[in-house]
Amino acid sequence: MSNRKVTELTWRPSVPWRKSLEKHLENPKVRAEYEALEEEYTLIRQLIDLRIKRGLSQRQLTKRAGMEQPVIARLEGKTASLRTLKRVADALDADVRVTLIPRHPASAKVRKWHA
Repeated sequence: MSNRKVTELTWRPSVPWRKSLEKHLENPKVRAEYEALEEEYTLIRQLIDLRIKRGLSQRQLTKRAGMEQPVIARLEGKTASLRTLKRVADALDADVRVTLIPRHPASAKVRKWHA
């Protein structure tokens, strides 16, 4: 076993991702897709921030929510159901609000669905 002193290293990404992102966002189609994901990522960020604010690890939160740790990891990684989100919100003493916003004005033609 070595008695070498551990020094702090500063991590530098091999790809300057901010510059790369800025370059990609110059394309209007890419920008539109990127912005369409904003709400989804905002919700996930809120969940993570609230978990941290409550001083909970993913493992502690899973115990409160009555589920396995990988479920929380998937949720924080953007692949979980609304039902799962509600269970986690309950464990964080929070509510989930989902709002449907019409894509077209009320005066637009409505597609009729036939059973």
